Amino acid sequence: MSVSNIIMYLLPIIVTPILTRLYTPSAFGEWGIFSSFITIANISIFFGFENIIIQAQEKQLRYALSLCILTSIGAVALIGILFFIGRLCDVSFFTTFPAPAILFVYFIAYIFYTVCYNLCNRYEQYYTLSFSNIVQGGTQAIFRILFAFICLESINGLILGTTIAQGVTAAFLLLFAAKVLSDRHISPSFQFSKIKELVARYKNFPLYDAPSSMLSFAAFNLPIIILSIYFDKGSIGCYSIILQLLLIPMSFVGSAIGKVYYQRLCAENVQLSHIQDTTHNVLSILCVIAILPLLFIACGGDKIIILFLGSQWQTAGNIALCLALWSFPTILTQPLLPLFRVLNKQHILLQYDALYFAGGIGCIFLLCHLTSNLYVILISYALICFFVKIALFFRILSHSHLSFTDYWRYALIWATAITVLTIRLLLL
Repeated sequence: MSVSNIIMYLLPIIVTPILTRLYTPSAFGEWGIFSSFITIANISIFFGFENIIIQAQEKQLRYALSLCILTSIGAVALIGILFFIGRLCDVSFFTTFPAPAILFVYFIAYIFYTVCYNLCNRYEQYYTLSFSNIVQGGTQAIFRILFAFICLESINGLILGTTIAQGVTAAFLLLFAAKVLSDRHISPSFQFSKIKELVARYKNFPLYDAPSSMLSFAAFNLPIIILSIYFDKGSIGCYSIILQLLLIPMSFVGSAIGKVYYQRLCAENVQLSHIQDTTHNVLSILCVIAILPLLFIACGGDKIIILFLGSQWQTAGNIALCLALWSFPTILTQPLLPLFRVLNKQHILLQYDALYFAGGIGCIFLLCHLTSNLYVILISYALICFFVKIALFFRILSHSHLSFTDYWRYALIWATAITVLTIRLLLL
């Protein structure tokens, strides 16, 4: 899965300098707004119940599938009503939202993709998941470039290309997921008494897990929506593309690790030794991966980013410096969050995500009213998020019964990279 993620994200690395010369920063700004909204909305579509597909017992699986179908259809309908009322009341965000019709096509594709992906993950169909990553990355790259040459005045090619890629990947996974279900003679069952029992048993998912994920992803994606009110689309486009580049290391290995980490914890009885060993193995990898973006940017990578993207992306280099501190603890902790789900301690994660959301979004709201300096706003945001995520990291160690001394050899690299970055920021 990690290898396929590398292939998937090497494609955008190759394609990005092409796209940044075919599309304007404003086009990337529209894509950033669209992407931020769907990322937040995707969390609410299933209310956290999509995780039951992996964790539920075999006899409960048919009801888990039905629950996911019902909640996702209901959530998309509510989003549709929200857009209808917003546009009817002439609310600026809804009237200017890029490609609202495509938005709902994307949601339908995402529903099939998520259900099928979790089914394949449950039954350890890792080759299927690996190829799905390649399919998604390849089709997205192809269609985005293609639509740059086709005159689509009313549709952003970045948005349309991503939506088609999501649909193609969903169809690919659906073929394999259908075979898995057929072999096991499993099909969705809408027996509401059983679905109700499932909701009661896994009530922590909608009560804590979904709100926690929503707050976390909102704190990550809302800034681009808020900043779009105060700054031009060119700056927003720079901000959007830098977020994608900073998270590439997590996409390489982190997302694959996070999914398999959750599956492995669910596959065994929840025993302290198993949790401790599995978490330690994952952290041994993440401790190296997490610092790479910060170290790269602190040592002059911001200049390379400008050369990579093109001359019209000068602002992107400075934004990369501002957000580098944010990237480190985010990449370090994100793949390990399923630990709280397995230990049934989602309420603890919710507290940290609430603090992360209140601190990060509150900081941006306040500073947008006090200053027009985008760099000051982003540095302050990154600093607050850094401390919250570091506190979360130590909480993960505590719940895994691990000690920071087990990772002291990485501390010197972390401290050096952060020191160099601080000096660069002071000279900004």
